[in-house]
Amino acid sequence: MSRGDEVPRHFLEILSSTNPPPFTNGSGRLELARAIANPNNPLTARVYVNRIWLHHFGEGLVTTPGDFGVRTEEPVYRALLDYLAATFVENGWSTKALHRMILLSATYQQSSEAQPSDVKTDPDNHLLTHMNRQRLDFEALRDTLLEVAGKLDLKVGGLPMDIETQPFAPRRTIYGLIDRQNLPAVFRTFDFANPDTSNQARFHTTVPQQALFLMNSPFVIEQAKGVAKRDEIANAANAEEKVQALYRIILQRRADASEIELGEKFLAAQPKTDSKLSPLEKYAQVLLLSNELSYVD
Repeated sequence: MSRGDEVPRHFLEILSSTNPPPFTNGSGRLELARAIANPNNPLTARVYVNRIWLHHFGEGLVTTPGDFGVRTEEPVYRALLDYLAATFVENGWSTKALHRMILLSATYQQSSEAQPSDVKTDPDNHLLTHMNRQRLDFEALRDTLLEVAGKLDLKVGGLPMDIETQPFAPRRTIYGLIDRQNLPAVFRTFDFANPDTSNQARFHTTVPQQALFLMNSPFVIEQAKGVAKRDEIANAANAEEKVQALYRIILQRRADASEIELGEKFLAAQPKTDSKLSPLEKYAQVLLLSNELSYVD
């Protein structure tokens, strides 16, 4: 094999409009980082903006967030992607400003209720005629259960915690210990990304094990008990007020008349000798199991 000339350390030529100058400062890592996050390198901003859009809408403007090559599908709203990327750079690469601009837009604030005509003409919602209905990932779902039970620990930083064994740690799931050689079954059940590889997006499945976890998991049962013990529920004067308080805490809305009636019937029909869960705790678990909690509309 015949070796060619040694190539000096510099930024990638394929991503440069001119011949990139060699790196001369130490290991070159700082110069590489500056070259990647450079306004003259629009790819970085476009990829990052697309990932943020994917997080909020369930699908990126470029449907292949890990591949912006010429063989990928052309984004329908390429001008929007370019605008967001340019604005992102102008705002000093501020993620917070990018979130604010997207979340305050009329596009983000749409309902997921699609009009029949829109479903017919744009079944994949590429034209963003409505919001994409999204299920909470495992981290968000677990944090939501802890929050409605009044237990979520919002402390930032620290060592990873075992979130599978009792007593259950109230820390945010992002601090859960991940053993790459023995990934806990609950993570696999809820489509957790493979920690051994780079993942551009998570797959989403709907399998019985997910519902069984919410029905039988000691963690979920503990949160149902925690919800029922909250002052606004425990101190409610009657069944109607208790049902209303449960809806307000768990689903963030008021219960309508039919829901209150069903809730009262459920509470009245439950035997009070069950030592595992009281009627109120059972009803709290019913609401924790609901699609309305698990999905963002």
